[in-house]
Amino acid sequence: LVQWTGIVLAQRMEPLPRELEGVEITEHPDGLVPLDLHFTDETGRDVALGEYFSPGRPVILTLVYYSCPMLCTLVLNGMVDALRQIDWLPGRQYEIVTASFDPLETPTLARFKKQNYLSEYGRPEAASGWHFLTGREDAIRALTGAVGFGYRWDEESRQFAHQAAIFILTPDGRISRYLYGVLFEPKTVRLSLLEASQTRIGSPLD
Repeated sequence: LVQWTGIVLAQRMEPLPRELEGVEITEHPDGLVPLDLHFTDETGRDVALGEYFSPGRPVILTLVYYSCPMLCTLVLNGMVDALRQIDWLPGRQYEIVTASFDPLETPTLARFKKQNYLSEYGRPEAASGWHFLTGREDAIRALTGAVGFGYRWDEESRQFAHQAAIFILTPDGRISRYLYGVLFEPKTVRLSLLEASQTRIGSPLD
């Protein structure tokens, strides 16, 4: 098994298992995400990342690949479970950007994933605020590098090795907070969004 549940690697003192080498998350608090990067949305439209950022509205960024057999699904399911329990709605108080880090994936697959997760979320009015993107290798590497998200292809398992986390971004595209794992406390998610909406930057100690 090459995927991992997302406990902070900085806390590990022993050497990393071979399967986890190169897949650390290196936090860049207050780092700026390049908003001029271009991706393709689930409709096939070319979009600039900055289209999803506006004053007063934070962004949840999730980095997944849509054909992932396990961990990405757990992350998205955990996020949806938390979001169901807060009163804020994507497209109103915040945005969600879900981007595939596999450059071979297509807008068609992204569209199917959006349909599935909107159905799971149970709030169809969130469709305008949850965006599923695919992109070229250079744009993917620039985005994952900006937030410090490490991943690599494992030839033996035919899967990507990566960690589990979601990223809370401020309305001007700065990294406010990292939330790790596959289960997210609704109160923590809401407070993290509120914090980011006020352009505050959280710390690992917080």
